[in-house]
Amino acid sequence: MDPFTIAGALAIGAFVLYLRNFFSQPSIKPKPPILKKDFKKDTVYLFQYARLKKCPHLSPFCMKIDMLCRVYNIPFEVVVCTSERSRNGLLPFIELNGEHIADSSLIEMRLKSHFKIQPLPDELEAQSVALSKLVDTHLFLLVFFLKNHPLIFFFSILMRFKVAVQEYYKVLYNCIGLPPFLSFIMIPILKSTIGKSVYTKSAGAIGEFEWDELDQFLHKDLEAIQTLMKGKFLLGDIISSADITLFSHLATVYYPLRCHVSDVLEKDFPKILEYCERVRKEVYPNDFTL
Repeated sequence: MDPFTIAGALAIGAFVLYLRNFFSQPSIKPKPPILKKDFKKDTVYLFQYARLKKCPHLSPFCMKIDMLCRVYNIPFEVVVCTSERSRNGLLPFIELNGEHIADSSLIEMRLKSHFKIQPLPDELEAQSVALSKLVDTHLFLLVFFLKNHPLIFFFSILMRFKVAVQEYYKVLYNCIGLPPFLSFIMIPILKSTIGKSVYTKSAGAIGEFEWDELDQFLHKDLEAIQTLMKGKFLLGDIISSADITLFSHLATVYYPLRCHVSDVLEKDFPKILEYCERVRKEVYPNDFTL
């Protein structure tokens, strides 16, 4: 068969494939097979990254589910993942009674429903849900629904400052569990791919800003969060879902590494750091430093 015939057949095949994809309806990926075959009834198996030395998690979403189980006394076991991922290609995910559940927000709703967790009084519960949705923006994926809210910049900004320091990629590399001798190659690759991805999504969500402009937004949003605090925790003397979400994001920036956010919190927002310490002692009294 001559080269022109082969090239023509390939072109037709590619065109047919394009048409099929173009006209086909989008579909949800099927749930992956259950990994924990010998599961215990009503035990949550939390699949997540390896823990860190200075902080249980680098991912705020892994910490969120870990905290949720601790705060509400839900029996759970941590399963450290290497290549396993959820149906959405992300971590964390859980398995509960033989069911795969992905996405931290969906996991939270399912756990509260399954374990019959009592909500706060109506007004406080509404505030807790609203605050959680405002701060837990899925790192830009749901930002379009809230783009005009003054807090919406906050966690996009946290990630921008977080991925700007070399230490973040060293911590991430160790967390993934790749061999040390490849670090000189893999860390620059991680920095290039993750840093670029965060910048692109952040710029699409909140716009492109200079570092000093981001710093202004950071201060403004920290002031707003500080103003929302009504007592020992965000909504009083009981840890709520809003605390779980807020602490998960702040802790995974402040405790594992130093970046600009660390300096800002220590210099200008000691009240927020005191809040973080109260939550840490309440939920993780012996689990932040190995």
